[in-house]
Amino acid sequence: MSSELADESLFLIAIFVDELRNDKMQTRLASVKKLNTIALALEPERTRNELIPFLAEIIYHEDEVLREMAQQLAEFVPLVGGSEYVHCLLPPLEGLASVEEEHMIMPCACFTGFVKYT
Repeated sequence: MSSELADESLFLIAIFVDELRNDKMQTRLASVKKLNTIALALEPERTRNELIPFLAEIIYHEDEVLREMAQQLAEFVPLVGGSEYVHCLLPPLEGLASVEEEHMIMPCACFTGFVKYT
């Protein structure tokens, strides 16, 4: 990765982290909608080692943010390096699954597709 590309990727990540820590729910929601872009910028290894653990730590309790995160993570298998690394997605998925809200049943159901990777 070139120096300019690395700098741009770090800048995107810094913005992403700031937006996720913002007090406004709409800002956090907009940031979660960019997860795929951030994962692409990070590439699979950094996505597995940095982004996924970070996401596991910041599980929020706003319905919209949780639903969006579940939908984004459902598409993450190729972004973490394929089926060989699907287990890396377990920590944030466990966090989402532990939410005891009925409205989270459907978004979490999208993870049944992970079975095909095991």
